[in-house]
Amino acid sequence: MLQAGLAWLALAGCSTPEPLLRIGSNGWPGYLFIAWAADSHVLHPKQVRLLRISSSTSSLRALSAGMLDGACLTLDEVISALAEGIPLKVIAVLDVSHGGDVVLARSSISSLAQLAGRRIGVEASAVGAVMLDAMLQRAGLSRAQVILVPLLLDQHETAFDSGTIDALVTMEPQASRLRARGAHVLFSSADIPGRIVDVLAVREDALLGTRQALQALVDSHFAMLEKFSRQRAEAYAYMAAQMGVNHAELTPIFAGLRLPGRQENLRWLGGRLDDEARNLANVMSRAGLLPKPVQLGRLAVADFIEGGQ
Repeated sequence: MLQAGLAWLALAGCSTPEPLLRIGSNGWPGYLFIAWAADSHVLHPKQVRLLRISSSTSSLRALSAGMLDGACLTLDEVISALAEGIPLKVIAVLDVSHGGDVVLARSSISSLAQLAGRRIGVEASAVGAVMLDAMLQRAGLSRAQVILVPLLLDQHETAFDSGTIDALVTMEPQASRLRARGAHVLFSSADIPGRIVDVLAVREDALLGTRQALQALVDSHFAMLEKFSRQRAEAYAYMAAQMGVNHAELTPIFAGLRLPGRQENLRWLGGRLDDEARNLANVMSRAGLLPKPVQLGRLAVADFIEGGQ
């Protein structure tokens, strides 16, 4: 940690200091490696400020207003942002959801077909819509056959506990806490493999003005990913405190995620991400999830993966 700080000071002294890089993130487990880096001071606070934001919807609003330079987002949220004119590029793949996003229901609902006429809570975000549409398709139901209740992520647990909804499209760590209180899984991202990809996306102007901070940010994610594999007890202590769950619940949570290292990231950013984005944009367009057609162009930027330590 000391060496990293001295290296940053030496670098800053050799050139005009970059502006502070502002990154938004919520409590999704795949995003916590960057939070761990910030809280452990692996990330220098004068280079990168990590802002803990309650929902991706709020992150997108802050990106649109220029209050953030980048954010941890799902790939479909990046596509939605591009459709709304927010110029983003993806510089790292943080995780691929394989069961971490779920549709939970009360014990009285044992099948997807039983959701007909029921109240389903869902965030008004692209990932919520993708999960909802995939689940309804699997259930053989239309949107008109269910009652949708818009909820922000930080409202999910209260709404479920209060009985105002019968089912909920949600994610970790809320999902594990609700399962501990009796909710059960009807559908998950494991049923739509590769559809939900979490990425680190930044505004195009940040690629020019904060390259040193972006490199440090990407490097810190992989540094903590390596520490996670070597020092699991320390990692779990931090993750459990952040997510409000006990250690025993962390194993199934991370079992629902694939965490790509540098080499797998190079494959994603070398072409696969752009292919997945085009396919996902087509799915979202057909489902009416985009306000207008979007021209993706080259979305992935591998510079900070290739330039890492």
